[in-house]
Formats: sequence, structure tokens, C-alpha cells
Amino acid sequence: MNHKQNRRSFLAQCAKCGGACCALLALNRISRARQTAVPLARQEKPIDLAALAYCGIPQAFCESRCELFKATLENDAELKRAVYDKWEMKNRFGIEFEADKIFCYGCKPGDKPLKVGMAECAVRTCPIAHGMESCVQCGSLASCDKAFWKEWPVAYEHIKKLQARYSTQPGAKIFDIKARSCR
Repeated sequence: MNHKQNRRSFLAQCAKCGGACCALLALNRISRARQTAVPLARQEKPIDLAALAYCGIPQAFCESRCELFKATLENDAELKRAVYDKWEMKNRFGIEFEADKIFCYGCKPGDKPLKVGMAECAVRTCPIAHGMESCVQCGSLASCDKAFWKEWPVAYEHIKKLQARYSTQPGAKIFDIKARSCR
């Protein structure tokens, strides 16, 4: 086989081979990057217990949806009155309406006062009594029979899923308590 090839055609073939090799290497890199990027994209951020209310609902969610929280921030006596009536606070807590006494800063208000009834909330007092930041840390959550969960079953299911996710993150602390001991 005696092929004579001129320099120009030799260089053209080499350039084609080099281009094909570069393309294959680039595709291989892109493929590997996609394989590692997909699991990273699916990873969720660790659960920040400080950002959760004691019941496990994100505080930001409560603050964005709670009419009383909004009325408190805006110091809106008319909206406070509407919430007072809607939530039947007179019947539930035996208090008369006074705009200064009807407020909400959330269940983890820091240095602000607790709203009416908050001190008696079983879903708040139980985690506090057991040194937890949230019900998400309670080992007895799945069998908890507090009235709050019966009133808010969708939230209860959400919190149980959140707990399952929380329990897999590094440093998660699940407390071994009996739900019936902290009514």
C-alpha cells in the first residue's frame, strides 16, 4: 500500500480527528457533570428548627397567612376585631375585646408577649417542656393525639413527613418521649 498523501489533506484529516476527539471528550465531561448535578439539585436544604414554629410549621408561613399576626404588625384594630370574632375568642378564652390585648407575634416571639391562649397551647408547651425546638424532634409524633393535630390533619401529615426528612440529616436529634405524658 503505497499511498501518497499531500500535506494539505494530511492536515485536514488530522484536524477532523482532533475535532472529533475534542467533541467526544466534551460530551463525556458534560455527561458526568449532569450525572453529579442531578443528585445535588435533588438534595434539600437541612431543616432549620429555629425557623419552625413549635408545631413544625415554618414560622414564615404562619406569619404570611395569619390574619392576627398581620393585624398586630399593622396595628389594625378593625382587623383585630374581625379575627377576635372569627376565632370566637370570647367563648374560647373568656376575654372581652380590647385592641391592645388582641395580638400575635408567633409562638416563638422572643422578647414580645404571647397572644391570648398561646401559653396553654399543648403543641407549644410539650416541646418546651421536653427541651425541643419543635414537634419535628419528638419520637412520639406519629402517635401524638393532641387536639391540635385533629383540628389540622393536613398540617399533621406534613409535619410527619418533615420529621422523616429531618431524621436523616446529620446532627438530627429525635427525643424519645411519650406523647401522652405532655398533654
